[in-house]
Amino acid sequence: MRDKYVNSHSDLEYYFEQYPNLLFVVGEDGFLRKINPAVISLLGYTEDELFSAPIDELIHPEDREITQHLRLGQVRAGDFAEYENRLLTKNATIVWLSWSSVFIERDQVFFAIARNITDKKKEEEQAHVVAILNRLGDEQRIRFTKEIAFINPVRSGESSKFMWLGITETLPNLDQKWMEKFEFLIRENAAKSNLSLKFLSAEMAMSERQVYRYINRIVLMTPKKLITMVRMHMVWEVILSGNEHDPAVLGKMVGFVSTSRFKKLFHKTYGIEITALL
Repeated sequence: MRDKYVNSHSDLEYYFEQYPNLLFVVGEDGFLRKINPAVISLLGYTEDELFSAPIDELIHPEDREITQHLRLGQVRAGDFAEYENRLLTKNATIVWLSWSSVFIERDQVFFAIARNITDKKKEEEQAHVVAILNRLGDEQRIRFTKEIAFINPVRSGESSKFMWLGITETLPNLDQKWMEKFEFLIRENAAKSNLSLKFLSAEMAMSERQVYRYINRIVLMTPKKLITMVRMHMVWEVILSGNEHDPAVLGKMVGFVSTSRFKKLFHKTYGIEITALL
């Protein structure tokens, strides 16, 4: 009876290729062993690009540690796991995936099915945004509608990736790429309390003076101010996601050892207590 439906290995391959959700076979070393076309379609990478680097490089930096922890737990216990995380497409768009994963001990691989839940997450975020705005007075609501638009440029209809820095026009390509790289470095190291221009300049392979001039030319501010704005921008992203409600955790996420100092800076920057938004 089984042969009526599955006559050969090629039939299974056909079903694998046609499956609408994302299918992954990942080695214990983190490298992809097999994927279906839905993965390529969503993420925008070629098959060769996906197979040449560990899957962790596709995962949003803020989700990598917890995802690695979950995978390690599966290897140790052979557990089936369900979780959500964010991946980055080739054009740097964030996509939310809901995973169902099992570790196959015999072959030392993970078999995982992932469903794209980006639209659902956006709806949840929008509901959270509305809830935040409802807590504010009229004057604050006007101001924070703009702040929220900075976090959600697609929803606001603005084209500039750096609208939240006051840049309303699209930057020249070279400046855009430079700013993206610099912002990424700040985000990657935001939790370091001693994050400095010296460190960031070395990572950019430039002198501190060169970095200072670049930033001043592109966004008309000092590097210190830009670092602070990126950190505060990260805080706003988390506030709008509704995933964290503890100011101390938010402060540590962006390099503040002192929660009170973090809360004071947030209030000074935005004119509202952060606890009113959580």
